Amino acid sequence: MRVLFQGAGAIGIAGAALFTDDHHVAVVSRTPAPRPRAVYPRRVSVLDSSGTQCPVGPAGRGPRDGDLGDDIDDASGSWSGAPADTEVSGQAARGWSVTEVASTRRVTVTDWVGAREAGRWDLIVLSTRPGDLDPTVASAIRTTRAPVIAITSQVDGDLDRARTQFPDAEVVVFGPAFVSERVADGEVETGREVRYWAPPGAPRFLINGRRETVTHLAHGLGRLVMPVPHAVIALPPTVFIPYVAELTIGDGNWAQLTSHLDRPARAAAEAVRARSGLPVPTSAGVARAVSVPLARAVLGTMETLLPIDVTSYAGRHFGRHVGQTRDMLTGWAAAATAPTALREQIAALDASAAGAIG
Repeated sequence: MRVLFQGAGAIGIAGAALFTDDHHVAVVSRTPAPRPRAVYPRRVSVLDSSGTQCPVGPAGRGPRDGDLGDDIDDASGSWSGAPADTEVSGQAARGWSVTEVASTRRVTVTDWVGAREAGRWDLIVLSTRPGDLDPTVASAIRTTRAPVIAITSQVDGDLDRARTQFPDAEVVVFGPAFVSERVADGEVETGREVRYWAPPGAPRFLINGRRETVTHLAHGLGRLVMPVPHAVIALPPTVFIPYVAELTIGDGNWAQLTSHLDRPARAAAEAVRARSGLPVPTSAGVARAVSVPLARAVLGTMETLLPIDVTSYAGRHFGRHVGQTRDMLTGWAAAATAPTALREQIAALDASAAGAIG
């Protein structure tokens, strides 16, 4: 299939890298460019939070201006062929020490003019929330006339917003099943760099939507996606986002989060009850007796099993998405009968943001 990822951030670039072996894939950025360029996201096996600079690109070679790799046609600015796959180990970058790089992918990044000139796309995956799209980008997406548009946002109401924005397309939900982060501009020699980790053998996205559309995508994309009921995509965020919110309130301090689990446990119970209608106990007593020990065990398992330093990654990653976290909490609070802990978290997030601005 021909798949276009909107947004040259961590989700878009990592998603493209995961799809690129089996499909014709590109990432589109809203920044105009005279020709496509190449970026080199790395799939890693082990990360930690220390290290020094690391060159990017096949065999450790970073792309230079005008050097976009073999998949870019210098005369036409178009692209063809599959990106290179290079085994690398023992590399490191500031903020992420890469002790084992499983592979390096070459991903093509173009602008909307280039994306239209490249022909018709079967699927566009939005890494930006529908309501946050620049009007010119939303217009460009409509101009492509892609038959299917997937949103990665799981904020209440965003699916309906996407359907309103793109009435001529079938809209589905893609739930990412991988971890990715973009290193800040200027932290490596070549500027932006994306690293990601995906569970071996697992699908890269969980998908939900109209049955016929989902069946078509599952047939075309194969092992990369897994059709699931909407609850399988929708319910996990109601469990973990309150903990993300608490981590953000504590300025990314993992130790503080693990010692202050009572409020996020109550907020998660309120969110699940509001979202699913299940009679989940939301009292402080149940949180202390059941939810907090369970949450502490899960967080400890994540620290042990995930091949990344989740204690530093989580604070950095979710600290960049405070607005989305707040919107999710707000949606659940609006649907809840007694959202005491959710409202406390929203107020604390607002106070934290005001303090950061001040």
